[in-house]
Amino acid sequence: MNVWELASILSKALIFIGMLSAIGSGFIVLMCRHQPVLVTFIARHYLIPALLTGLLATCLYFLVQIGSVNQNGLSDMFDPVMGSILMETEIGSALRWRLAGFMLALICLVLLNWPGYPLRHRGVQRFCVTSAVVAAACFMLSVAVQGHSSAVSWLAQALIGLHLLAVGAWVGALVPLSLMVRRSSELLVETLAVADVLRQFGTYAAGMLLMMVISGLSLFWLLTGDFATLFNTLYGQLFLVKVSFVAAMMALGALHKFRWVPRVRQAAGHSPEDVSARVVLARSIRLETVFAVLVLFVTA
Repeated sequence: MNVWELASILSKALIFIGMLSAIGSGFIVLMCRHQPVLVTFIARHYLIPALLTGLLATCLYFLVQIGSVNQNGLSDMFDPVMGSILMETEIGSALRWRLAGFMLALICLVLLNWPGYPLRHRGVQRFCVTSAVVAAACFMLSVAVQGHSSAVSWLAQALIGLHLLAVGAWVGALVPLSLMVRRSSELLVETLAVADVLRQFGTYAAGMLLMMVISGLSLFWLLTGDFATLFNTLYGQLFLVKVSFVAAMMALGALHKFRWVPRVRQAAGHSPEDVSARVVLARSIRLETVFAVLVLFVTA
């Protein structure tokens, strides 16, 4: 693996982190919309860094593709002729969709951080929801137009888009949830309010997990045509590694839903038990996030 390939993998992983963060955090912000302190905290301490990282990584990935074609040094990353050529390929199409998605998400962030918390107004809520939906669609299109699925069929493209949406709604929400659980007492947010958000997340996450599994397996079948390739090809072996990490995440998610979230709710208001339950849940969510990052790097 040369330097260009490594840079491509790292920048692509950062792009995925940015896109998944935008999708997952959008769901969390929607569920927390009546808790201005939580929304503002998540936006400032997670969404802004994640989206800016994704935006910068999108630009870096394109420059790395230019450099990998020229293979003559860092200065060739800025070759305008090669850049204009790549803009007419699937790489350029993905770049445009990703830039559009990140810019729409950042516009929503401006409103979330505007003085007076305008998100309490229905008109602003509708605008933010519409912008978030369009941004998610842009991210879905960006993965559909580039990669193996774009060369197979429209069904494969639809499946990879749905897969990104499902993964984003689940994985992209983990860090905001962890921040919310860990910092709720500092932000003077009631534990019951946090438990309600966790309960809502557990409800919709089950549907997203089902969509993720179905779309992932269907996509693998369309791309390979034979599950025997799971064992005798590098692509199949990497897919098995991803499945093992995802299985660990699903086990932790089930533990959260059926044990730790109810315990957080039961311990609400009882200071020592409350703190202990939230600490354990936050650590477990962080462990789930580690598995998610590993999956992202395998995917990249």
